[in-house]
Amino acid sequence: MPKENTGSGLLVGTIVGTAVGAVGALLLAPKSGVKLREDISNKFQAFNQRTQELASTAKDRTKDVLSSVREEASDLSDRAKKSNEHVMDAFSAAKDDVKDKIRASSN
Repeated sequence: MPKENTGSGLLVGTIVGTAVGAVGALLLAPKSGVKLREDISNKFQAFNQRTQELASTAKDRTKDVLSSVREEASDLSDRAKKSNEHVMDAFSAAKDDVKDKIRASSN
């Protein structure tokens, strides 16, 4: 199982488990119907707000990671281009040396 699926599955499981546990605790508590509905509504609103905060945090972190990955990819691309230029220069110099040696030996 890939890491990213494990992390999101664990997060979803934690959120769902927390919600089910909170509703279960409220339903089993000895309260009147009005008070129980009010408590459930308050818990749901708090849960909804926390979920939105987590989603916002995840979005911000994803943007940061994406920016870092883009910078790294750009740096790696630049280094690969420079390395390729060095290899091509070395190849061209070696080719010129071979041509010079062939000319010298044929004269």
